[in-house]
Amino acid sequence: KQLISGAAFYNFGQQGKLGKYPIHFHMSGDHSSSVVSKNLVQNSKQRCYVIHGTDGVQVIDNVAYDTIGHCYMNENGVEEDIQFIGNLGALTKKQPEERLIGESDHRAY
Repeated sequence: KQLISGAAFYNFGQQGKLGKYPIHFHMSGDHSSSVVSKNLVQNSKQRCYVIHGTDGVQVIDNVAYDTIGHCYMNENGVEEDIQFIGNLGALTKKQPEERLIGESDHRAY
């Protein structure tokens, strides 16, 4: 069981890097009775509260403000018994489309 409550996460989340989120339950199996409540994620560059391959987590009464990307999400939809209750997301922005330093694309220069 994990309890994350009453904490503030400023400037967490690495822009353009999947899996680098402020609060991220990653492939952890059964987490029945784990609770994430009354926290703040502000100015995240990559999502906020992410549940991936983990079951039974409760995400309750949290705030996400001035962030980039999805704020409350099950990453691939196979997660079971996840509860998102009474959460607020405000000033959520789209991921910028410009390339990051060291990132490649189909164009040649």
